[in-house]
Amino acid sequence: MQRFKAFLGDIDKLAAKSAGSDKPEYVHPKLKNLGSVSIVLIREAIAPVVFKNFEQEITDIEIESGGEPHIRAVPNKFKYPERGRGLQILRALKAGGRFPQNKTVLKGGNKPSDVFDLNTFVFGDSVQKPKVLPIKAAVNYSDALSVLPKHQCVEEIDHVRTNEAGTLWDEEKQDNSSNLFKRHFIKPGTLMVQVLSTRNCLLPLIGLDHLLLCLGVAGTYGGQTSITGINIRTHIVGIYGDNFEQAITSPYELVKSYPKDNLCGHVQTLTDDLHKPLSEAHKESMDAKEATAYQQQLIARFEKDYTALKAEYQQAQNKIGAFFDDWFGTPNTQKSRKANKKSKEAESESESVF
Repeated sequence: MQRFKAFLGDIDKLAAKSAGSDKPEYVHPKLKNLGSVSIVLIREAIAPVVFKNFEQEITDIEIESGGEPHIRAVPNKFKYPERGRGLQILRALKAGGRFPQNKTVLKGGNKPSDVFDLNTFVFGDSVQKPKVLPIKAAVNYSDALSVLPKHQCVEEIDHVRTNEAGTLWDEEKQDNSSNLFKRHFIKPGTLMVQVLSTRNCLLPLIGLDHLLLCLGVAGTYGGQTSITGINIRTHIVGIYGDNFEQAITSPYELVKSYPKDNLCGHVQTLTDDLHKPLSEAHKESMDAKEATAYQQQLIARFEKDYTALKAEYQQAQNKIGAFFDDWFGTPNTQKSRKANKKSKEAESESESVF
């Protein structure tokens, strides 16, 4: 991963100081610099998957005007479970994850480092009390798009809402239930392309490692009331770095430019076809074999070298926690600021009297 170092952040230099208009200096996140790293993924359906909003049909989008719609899984369909997996990893390593996802609370007397952690840095978070403290995610998830048109990837079945006894008899109405509905699902074997990217040289290397651990190998994704168990296998096409972002790392560009006569039913074929133009368009690249081996080493370390990995994560948490404390301030620093402000106001009033 050292080849991508120029496009990543430094965990020892997460913050910077600047002169303020009414104070000598203040702390803020380090200034952004040129640098972009993208992880291109293939999400393979290995069991029926449901990605929908309010309608019963699978969400889709036309990639080209007048073209056939493709399956579209919005970013949170994958980010939510992987962010949750990140919290579980931090809890196992005792390096964060103190709150449920989207339930972070900063109570009086607590420091930001008590609630924010590496997961916060990678996936973003915010608290609203006593002040709104927003942390923008260092990693952005794109939509996941099916390589093939939607009509080749989706089927439907009829469902009946039965009662608790498992029958169609409605005791209240003394009649048979006619509560039928259709369930649309993505067929096993469907391949979708997604890109995870980090920009501006903000994400440190351990953040990239954490992201790769959160991806795992397989997982459960989709509608929470219609999950069929583990239904998605994740394949890494490659990792790509450059000073400037490249349009080809958009899944829309990748799918749009993919040959229409290639049905790409094979993951390896699609991986090879995508990696070639991506590697040519970027200054640095890592192919699927090398990237997957690196990820497997991380997983093996978690399972077999737990103590050493735990020490690395806890050391990183100390630095990230200090960054959030410096940025947002602790209860003690906030009291000190208020005292200094009152002192300056008193001095100003005293000067105005004379």
